[in-house]
Amino acid sequence: MKQKERSLIEDTKHAAGKYGGFSFGGCQPDGVVVHNPLPKKITFPNGAKSALLLTFDVEGNFGNGTGSEELEVVNYTRICERLESNGIAATFNIVGKMAETRGPEFVQHMVDSGSEIAPHGYVHELNERHGGDKVYAGHYGPEENTIQVNDGIRAIENICACNVKGYRLPYGHFNEYSYDAIEAAGVQWSSNLGIEDFLHPGNGYGTQPFHMGLGKKIYNLVEIPLDSQTFDWAIWMADATANKSFVDAVRVYCKSRNIPFERTPEGAVKIWHQRMKEAIAGQHVFTFLCHPINLAVIDDAWGDPVEQFLFPVIDLLGEFARTKQAWVSTCAEMAAFYRQVS
Repeated sequence: MKQKERSLIEDTKHAAGKYGGFSFGGCQPDGVVVHNPLPKKITFPNGAKSALLLTFDVEGNFGNGTGSEELEVVNYTRICERLESNGIAATFNIVGKMAETRGPEFVQHMVDSGSEIAPHGYVHELNERHGGDKVYAGHYGPEENTIQVNDGIRAIENICACNVKGYRLPYGHFNEYSYDAIEAAGVQWSSNLGIEDFLHPGNGYGTQPFHMGLGKKIYNLVEIPLDSQTFDWAIWMADATANKSFVDAVRVYCKSRNIPFERTPEGAVKIWHQRMKEAIAGQHVFTFLCHPINLAVIDDAWGDPVEQFLFPVIDLLGEFARTKQAWVSTCAEMAAFYRQVS
């Protein structure tokens, strides 16, 4: 039985600890400190002055996405082949329980393509392990956050024999106990904060990676902000009610850039292409977010979202990398670069 879909901006404040919350949908977490952001207009390892990161949250039906988990898993073979043919890598953030349930084969495709594997929690909804109706990490204390972080890392490392370098929390919702656990796990990066918000300007954290602070504590983690508004075409294409704020944000973005607001895969390619061009022109970093479960929808009206949306995006990234207009990196590569230059 499919679980009820949740709005991505419900109950946004942390319920445990002093700091945290949710930075998407116009919300601003308590106590966030941006420390030592990566300078703009620097030269990246391939000689480019900008950087683009493609990241996936791999959730299946363990999260709140829409689509066939069977098709999503099959699609990873195609996605990884397209990445490899373009000579670029992505970061796949995988729910640990999905990795355990599905087995190593679909994860191995990601590893073999040269991409990075990281956890996206062990479970996507924390009440599945701890009861009650609270699903976000910021609603729980030190014990639950530590279990969520450590079990997510264990699940990934056990299934693909890789060394986990970073962590993305489900929903990007956190408190200081979340970051305490991530730092204690010894990883290098986290990626939970939104880049900007077109509905509520000033609530974002910029495009540049930085050292994450909560209150007076600066964590030894490289925070890599991600696109919080125009990500994942299926979210704002398919569901204009539960995720209205995202639909509105895309509409505002399109109007501000004088590009068509088209709720189609092809329309989303134009929006993501515009995002890439702006990052290159501004000589900064931009991190894209996509949920492949939302590209695994069987609907004649949508066609094949992987073919119509994701492949053109990957091809654009490949072209920008080949022409050295952008460095297309994984989150781990970006974190290592940040530590080298900062």
